[in-house]
Amino acid sequence: MDYALDPVGSLKPPHSSRALLAMLCAVAVSASLKAFLGWPARRSSASTRKRNTLIAYLRDHLTGSDAAIRVVHRLGSMHHGTDGTLFHRLFKEFEEDRSVVHALLAQLGASGRSLKRAAGVASGTVLSVTAGGEPGDLSLFRTLEALAIGVQGKRCMWRALQNLHTIPRVPGADFIELEAKAIRQWEAIEERRRALVERTFQRPSRR
Repeated sequence: MDYALDPVGSLKPPHSSRALLAMLCAVAVSASLKAFLGWPARRSSASTRKRNTLIAYLRDHLTGSDAAIRVVHRLGSMHHGTDGTLFHRLFKEFEEDRSVVHALLAQLGASGRSLKRAAGVASGTVLSVTAGGEPGDLSLFRTLEALAIGVQGKRCMWRALQNLHTIPRVPGADFIELEAKAIRQWEAIEERRRALVERTFQRPSRR
């Protein structure tokens, strides 16, 4: 290839080669700029997906909370004495817990409404109608067992939220204390459930 000598004696490619080189540099700069400008958008998109995932997770727990609140409300109206006191306390505490989840969703710029939750409310209403029974009835034992499982799920949620350091904080909401509260709720339900084991499954001895 022929090269032209510049004024200071250096070799330079001919004009056509310089034009091609300039074009390639322009393309490279343009691609780099496009990638640079697109990176925040991709990062933002990933952040939005994670936010929506958290919102869906919290809404799922709201659906479970709706059902549990209806169930303990029904149990509280059916039972008196120690059992009635327990179910009334759980009703109050479950509503408090649900309000924290609502506040979290509000901080994330979302509501608690969704088609899935609407369907859950309908099924929860049906569940609350069939929940309960008298001590010794399998229906009551099953209801307490379902509540115990649900509370354990809520405990898992509070523990998961403890590890999300970027989640918006709700004033007065301590996820560690909320988990401890869920453990106390589970213990109270489990104590009552275990107390019904013999009465539910064991035939009374004849005297």
